[in-house]
Amino acid sequence: MDAIERRFWRYVARQWKPMLVALLCSVGVTAITGFTAYLLERVIQSMEFKDPAQLNVISLTVVGVFAFKWFLSYGQVYYLAFAAQRMMARLREDIFAHMQRLPLGFFQSRQVGALQSILANDVPILQSAVLLVRDVLDAPLRIVAFLVYIFYLNWRLALLSCLFLPAIALLIQRLGKQIHRITHQTQGSLADITALVQEVLAGVRVIKTFAMEDREIERFTRYNQQVLHHSLKGERRRARLRPTVEFIGAVSIALVLWFGGHQVAAGQMSTGQLMSFLFLLHQIAQAANGVGSIMLTRKQIRAAAERIFHEVLDAEPEVYDAPDAIVLPRLQGRIEFRNVSFRYPTGEQALRNLSFTIEPGEVVALVGHSGAGKSTLIDLLLRFYKPQQGIISIDGYDLNRVQLDSLRQQIGVVPQQTVLFVGTVAENIAYGKPSASMAEIEAAARAAHAHEFIERLPAGYQTLIGDRGVRLSGGESQRIAIARALLRNPRILILDEATAALDPVSERMIQRVIDEGRGERTTLIIAHRWTTVQCADRVLVLHRGELVEQGTHAELLARNGYYARLYHAALVTSGGE
Repeated sequence: MDAIERRFWRYVARQWKPMLVALLCSVGVTAITGFTAYLLERVIQSMEFKDPAQLNVISLTVVGVFAFKWFLSYGQVYYLAFAAQRMMARLREDIFAHMQRLPLGFFQSRQVGALQSILANDVPILQSAVLLVRDVLDAPLRIVAFLVYIFYLNWRLALLSCLFLPAIALLIQRLGKQIHRITHQTQGSLADITALVQEVLAGVRVIKTFAMEDREIERFTRYNQQVLHHSLKGERRRARLRPTVEFIGAVSIALVLWFGGHQVAAGQMSTGQLMSFLFLLHQIAQAANGVGSIMLTRKQIRAAAERIFHEVLDAEPEVYDAPDAIVLPRLQGRIEFRNVSFRYPTGEQALRNLSFTIEPGEVVALVGHSGAGKSTLIDLLLRFYKPQQGIISIDGYDLNRVQLDSLRQQIGVVPQQTVLFVGTVAENIAYGKPSASMAEIEAAARAAHAHEFIERLPAGYQTLIGDRGVRLSGGESQRIAIARALLRNPRILILDEATAALDPVSERMIQRVIDEGRGERTTLIIAHRWTTVQCADRVLVLHRGELVEQGTHAELLARNGYYARLYHAALVTSGGE
C-alpha cells in the first residue's frame, strides 16, 4: 500500500464504529451460513432414516435461524451504507474547503468542469471502499472457515477442490492491473465531458450567435465516445472475471460430484455429507469471486484517489499567513509599492520594478493597454499572489506580515464581470457581511444608488435573483455589487473596469459613488472609459508592467506622452467619448 492509499484509508478508518457493527453482523451471517450446511446434512439424514420428528425440529430451526440472519443482514447493509455515506460527505467537505483556500493560479490553470468532475465522478467511486473493508475481512473469513469445514467432512475431496485456486488468483491479478489503467482513462474522459458541458453552458449565447451548435455537438459526441470506449473496455475485463471463475468452479464441482459420488456409492461418505460439501464449496466459490472483486475494486479506488489527491488535496495554497502575522487595525488607506516585480508561474513577466504611493482618500485610475499589469497590481494588493521582489504596504504594514482576512475585510472590490448568487437582493448585498441588519443593507444600497430600482422590484429587497428569479440589467447588477462592497465600509475600494459595459445612466451613477467617497476612502479604478478616468485625482499609466507616467488627466495630456497617445487614439477609434 503506497502513500496515496494510506491517506485515503485514513478517511475510511474514521468510520470504524459503524463498520465494526457491520463486520460483527457479517461474522454472524457467515456463521449462520456454515450452520446451514450442517442443517442441510441433518435434513437429508432425517429423510434417509424416515424420521419426521427430527425433520420437523430441523425445519423450525431453519426458520428461527434465518429470522435471526435477517436482522444481521439488515445491520450489515445499513451500517456499511451509513459508514460509506459519512465518509463521502467528509471527503466532499474536505475537497470543497481545500478548493476555497487555493490561489487564483490554481483555478486559472485548470478547467472548472474538471474540478467538478472530481466531486461528481471520482468521490462516488470511493464509496465502494467501505464495502471493500467488509469483503477484505468477510471473504477470507468465509473461505478459511468453510475450507476447514470441508476438510473436516472429507479431506481427500477438499484437496481435489483446491486444485483450481491458483488459476483463479492469477486471473484476478492480471485483470486488476488492466482495470486500474482503464479506470484512470475513463475518469479522465468524464472530466473532459464535465468541463465541456460547463464551458458550453457558460458560452451558449456566443455559440448561438455564431451558429456553432453542430460543432459543439460534434465535440461532445467525440468526448462521449471516448468515455464509452473506455467504459466498455473496462466492462469487458470485468465481465470476464465472474463467468471464468464460475466455469473454473463448475469444473471443480463436477470433479467433486464424480469423486464424491463414487465415495457415496462405496459407503465411504453419506449423501447428506456430499450435499453439505457441495453447498460449502459453492459458498467458497462465491467468496473467491468476492476476493476477485476486492482486487478490481481496489484498482478503481486507487485510480479515483490519485485524481482526488494529486489534482486537488495535494495542491498547496501559495499565500500563507506568517507565524507572527498581525491583525490589521482600522486602516487609513495609504498604499505603497516599493520596487515590486512579479512573474507568473508560467514565466510571464507582469510587473517590473514598480514604485508609487497612493494617499488615503485619493481616487487613482490605472490606465494601460490590456496586459499592461493593471489587474496583476490589484491581485498583488489583495494578496492573491506574492511578488518575487519588492514590498507592498498599507499604512506602513508590509502585506506579507499581516493576517490575510484582516486585510481583505477592509478592501471592497467591484469586478467587471458581476457575480450575483442565487438568493434575494438583500442576501447578495449582505454576502460579505451576513450579520448586517436591513437598515445597514438599505444604507449600502442608497450609497450605491441602487435603492430606487430595488424598491421597484416585485418583492423589493426580498426579490429572488438568478435561477428562477428576476433578471437584472448590467447596470443594476453592478450597483448591487457596489452596495455589497460598500456594506463593509471598506477603507480601500477597487473598481475593476466596473463601468466598461454600462450604459451612460448607470455609468453616471457609479461616478457619483466615486465622488461621494472621495476623501473618505482610497479608491482605485481600472478604467477604459476616459470619462471615468477624468474624475480621478491622479492617473497611473502602465506599459508592459512598468509605471511610465503619473499625474492628473490634464497634466498628462499637457506632457503629450504615452498617456496622451492612448487618449487621442481612443478618441479617434470611438469618435469621441
